[in-house]
Amino acid sequence: MTETGNDRDGLRYTVALIEIQGGLVGLWAFLHDLMQTGAAVPLTLLPGVLFIGLVLAASVVAGVALWQDRRLGYTLSVPVQLAQVIWFVSAGLTVRISASGWLLADVFLRAPAEGELVLGWQFDAARKGGYALSLAPREDFTLALNLIAFAILIWLGFRLRGLLPFRRGG
Repeated sequence: MTETGNDRDGLRYTVALIEIQGGLVGLWAFLHDLMQTGAAVPLTLLPGVLFIGLVLAASVVAGVALWQDRRLGYTLSVPVQLAQVIWFVSAGLTVRISASGWLLADVFLRAPAEGELVLGWQFDAARKGGYALSLAPREDFTLALNLIAFAILIWLGFRLRGLLPFRRGG
């Protein structure tokens, strides 16, 4: 196998591990939270709760398919990563899905209640992955870009456009 082939496989295995581990850890926490508070979830949040569960489960499936170098892994990873690439906190709704496993890297724009806009970034290598969905009122607004999901989407774009050819079909 060529050096380029090894590099591509290493990247594919890395993305697969991120999706599998992030999805499994996220599902574990999700199911635990659902068992604890399932009856208390407001009906207005039910579609969001189902969506989060679906994204976390799809992350595991996509990761396994990527590990096996199946086309399904690449195509399923796109909506999984799209669901994670932007997150926000607003006055009446907070939405965040992070199945990136042990790594969090974001660039954000925050508008605190006090006034001035804050542009910042955060990096956390000890993160366990997870989600946030809330109707709790917040005083500040945050809009963020998940850099891990964004980087994976760029890599997927190159793979799906054929710039980096697939080794096998399927």
